[in-house]
Amino acid sequence: MPADLLHPITIVLVLSVALAFLSVQMKARRRMMGTKLGADILYGVYLTAIGGLSGGLASFIAACGSLTQVLTPEHKLDSTLRLRILMAVALSLAAILVSVKTPGDLLPILAVVFCRFVEIQKNPQRIRYGFFLSAFPWAYYNFSNGFYWPMLYNIVIATSLLIAIIRHRNPATPMDPA
Repeated sequence: MPADLLHPITIVLVLSVALAFLSVQMKARRRMMGTKLGADILYGVYLTAIGGLSGGLASFIAACGSLTQVLTPEHKLDSTLRLRILMAVALSLAAILVSVKTPGDLLPILAVVFCRFVEIQKNPQRIRYGFFLSAFPWAYYNFSNGFYWPMLYNIVIATSLLIAIIRHRNPATPMDPA
């Protein structure tokens, strides 16, 4: 793994972090997923380049999910649900067959399948909660493989998600003091 922050592949990771950070701060679901698409592609390129094939493939599967979410109009989300889930599961099974060498290699792929179920939500806040939960298996995968820059990415994104969850929460209804 390149330790130099100016190494070209590390710059790919930094760009991915920036896009992922911005994506979860967006209010609209389609804009959030469109920005996440770029982050997923760059993260997949980075992980694949440093030897994290299962994580890289999981990121590319996430990018496919993001692209599908962006291209699917709001009114068609329910009618395309089964197809989107089947595609994610089929791609994940293919990734498992190609890349999994240890049980830890399953973590990013399972996290991506979980996120595909989360992304079917129309509510961006619920998507943020699901993405937050998926950061933990990703962080463990990166840590256990010695991918410390990507683990930092997971920590930054989890922090960004917490900020976004707080920022976009529905304000509590004020109680009547009487």
